Amino acid sequence: MDWSKIKTIFIIAFLLLDVYLIYEYVKIKEYQRADDLPTEPPTHTLSRLGIDYDKEKLPVNNVKDQYLSAKSKKFTDDEIKKLEKGLLSGQEITVRDSIYLQAVLEKSISIDKEFDPDELSDFLLNSVLNGAEYRFLEKKGNTIKFYQQHAGKTLYRNPKAELTFNVNEENKIVSYNQTYLENIKEMDKEEVIMQPPDAILNLFKNNFIESGSYVSHIELGYYTQLDTSAQLLAPTWKVTVNEEDFYVNALDGQVIQPETEEMKVE
Repeated sequence: MDWSKIKTIFIIAFLLLDVYLIYEYVKIKEYQRADDLPTEPPTHTLSRLGIDYDKEKLPVNNVKDQYLSAKSKKFTDDEIKKLEKGLLSGQEITVRDSIYLQAVLEKSISIDKEFDPDELSDFLLNSVLNGAEYRFLEKKGNTIKFYQQHAGKTLYRNPKAELTFNVNEENKIVSYNQTYLENIKEMDKEEVIMQPPDAILNLFKNNFIESGSYVSHIELGYYTQLDTSAQLLAPTWKVTVNEEDFYVNALDGQVIQPETEEMKVE
């Protein structure tokens, strides 16, 4: 047995372990420094941590908000027949589980390779039920996603308030799927909500972002807290850091992780 080689391996392993422990220690001390100054304004803490954001673009008028309740719209056969003769003419409509509308277009819609949401503005207004209430989220692969809004705020990542256009290989929209929430009502009284700097700092304290991060965008919307016969929607900050979106409940500070917690369509 070559003891000199084994000794060298052990030395390298311990050095790597030391480096890792030092790294973890530095991170822990950063978290402790953030917690040790509870009276320090969050803007000062973020500055000290090197977490940067455009102060002029921070939302400033959102002081209070409240939970919302909503129910999925159920499409009836009679309603669909009327829509096919009017607003949805030129579309072959089918409905699944009474709430998922699927439309196949008789005439496809050509879009640019560099897609601009404005390309669909006229179609949304004139050929989609309540189309003006949907806001563009993203184009990914062969789908273009929009989500419903309420009072100018987006219902984030909500498969029951979603409009998805399907694009074929010729870069033409050939169909779309739609869900819609109705009977949206305010629950209880308005409450003071967490402000943008606090939401950003909360992401750091919970180890979702690191010191030196850059926040490129933050806005207030709603995220589903509970989905049963009706939905309970919580006011939620959407925080974009290095092109990754994070969602922070604006009332209790809980961080929502869409990749693991996003609602599943049954």
